[in-house]
Amino acid sequence: MPPPRRPKRRAEPVDYGWVISFGCKSAGQLRRLKVDTDPAADTRPIEVPCPCGEVHRVTVSPYRRRRSADEPFDVEVGSLDELR
Repeated sequence: MPPPRRPKRRAEPVDYGWVISFGCKSAGQLRRLKVDTDPAADTRPIEVPCPCGEVHRVTVSPYRRRRSADEPFDVEVGSLDELR
């Protein structure tokens, strides 16, 4: 009788940060803000400097999502406190 199979241990997921998407009306494009820390703790609006040159007021949704390894982003910050 063969020995019972043990399930493989899953490796801890690699943390690539969080993504907050916002629309740039002047460029007509969807932009992505990469945040290193979880933005769900504080959902106050933030002022995001956009690559188009304008500063956009973005509402932080508690329904944020993790960033995948190969996903591009337009703006990167370590914490949302940098934008407040």
